[in-house]
Amino acid sequence: MYDLLILNGKIVSGTGNPWFFGDLAIGRDKIVRIGRLSNEKASRVIDGTGCFVAPGFIDGHSHSDLFLFSNPEMKQKVLQGVTTEIVGMDGLSVAPIDAAHISDWRRLLSGLTGDSRTEWPWRSLGDYFKAIDAVPVSVNVGPYVGLGTIRLKVMGMSDRKATLDEIGQMRRIVAQALEEGARGISGGLVYPPNQYQTTKEIVEITKAVRDYDGIFDVHLRSEGVHLSEAIDEAVEIGRESEIPILISHFKIAGKKNWGQSDQALHKLDQARQDGVDVTISQYPYLAGSTALHVVVPPWYHAEGPERLIQRMGEEREGIKRDLQREDWDNLVKEIGWENIMISSVRSDRNKKYEGKNVTEIAALRHQKDPADAALDLLIEEDLNVGMILFSMGEEDVSRIMRYPYVNFITDGLQGTKPHPRTYGSFPRILGHYVREKGLLSLEEAIRKMTSLPAERLRLRNKGRIVEGADADITVFNLDTVRDHATYKDPVQFPSGIEWVIVNGTIVVEKGQHTGARPGRALRTR
Repeated sequence: MYDLLILNGKIVSGTGNPWFFGDLAIGRDKIVRIGRLSNEKASRVIDGTGCFVAPGFIDGHSHSDLFLFSNPEMKQKVLQGVTTEIVGMDGLSVAPIDAAHISDWRRLLSGLTGDSRTEWPWRSLGDYFKAIDAVPVSVNVGPYVGLGTIRLKVMGMSDRKATLDEIGQMRRIVAQALEEGARGISGGLVYPPNQYQTTKEIVEITKAVRDYDGIFDVHLRSEGVHLSEAIDEAVEIGRESEIPILISHFKIAGKKNWGQSDQALHKLDQARQDGVDVTISQYPYLAGSTALHVVVPPWYHAEGPERLIQRMGEEREGIKRDLQREDWDNLVKEIGWENIMISSVRSDRNKKYEGKNVTEIAALRHQKDPADAALDLLIEEDLNVGMILFSMGEEDVSRIMRYPYVNFITDGLQGTKPHPRTYGSFPRILGHYVREKGLLSLEEAIRKMTSLPAERLRLRNKGRIVEGADADITVFNLDTVRDHATYKDPVQFPSGIEWVIVNGTIVVEKGQHTGARPGRALRTR
């Protein structure tokens, strides 16, 4: 007697091999048998006729660090087939952290993680793991330790080079987080204070990962005009540290840069030929998303969020002049205010601006300069403003999607009107890019959602349908799978994801959440 049988499905193993007809038997939380099992007995039987049976999708880049405590059913992920997600991204993990830094860190992260009222009882990453276990949640969760978080702990928000002693302190904190189970280090080289770190400093800190078989997941310093130099820096870090590098949400941003994906991918191939283990991740949209405050030049962030807010008032003209400069990775100059849409704010009085670009908001507020509208909004919302940046071209997105070493992610932000990728990434790949466009084979798409990220992230028993693997399973109908989330109305669940099993427990049944919360905090040690 098995706990669960999935019969009559077309099994996509996750390895890239062709699908095959077969049945799965699940006992406790493992796949215990694969074959023709229609005569076997089980407590529950799922008829997978007409559906594909795949490993549960792995979201290797998510910003649900706080959201999972207030919304433990994690519907925005599990209803699109995700069974495991990785948090602590972009150098901005919520642990380890000292009590004195929590208020400021919460404000800086609010445009990414949402306006969560969750208490932060943890101080170490080990405490954060325990907090997840205590919820519990519907999906498995594994965190990185953030490079920026560690620098905050040792040096605050100071914009200066670290001393040798400070580098040593940061390295010891990394080692402790890895001992407690972190997947590796994440870096967000466009976000202060991570932005203030030199390549040499990052290399010395990331060397700590080498002893723990970890990885450095990095948001590059530039995804636009300085992309080539940014890739070179990431490759140098991997070469000097002798650790694997995963470049997050790889893209070609800014219309004047479109068409450069071929050269950028060739640069990655050359690095691999030279012995640097570098791979990338991608979400399937033409727009990106982050916190609006990153448009403000980094030198204005150096004294923390309270001082940043003051400076946006007191030094307004200086900031506006700096927004015209091209000697830094200037999103406004590369993309334009008309291509920056406000996705979420905290206060009710400014909700009317959600879904509008900054140029439109300036007109509604009778302001001549869109920069004034953006800066005023940041002040009024205490920095809690999310934005969507329409910055990519379809040709580049498609070329990157076909790259053999790219795994798919949501980069799902939180907020009242998040980027639609939070709700639709994986169904969009299956419905739009596999079924409608034929850009990828089904087997290759599933590999990039499952076994490839599992291997990169050391999720050793996940990402493949083999006997003995964890029973994380997604059953979907390729004829009907589709994303429904849009930029104007992003909070819409997809269709065609019929069943989702997490650790052997049914969490989605016929497209509906069952309320089950069998997810676990995934430690590496």
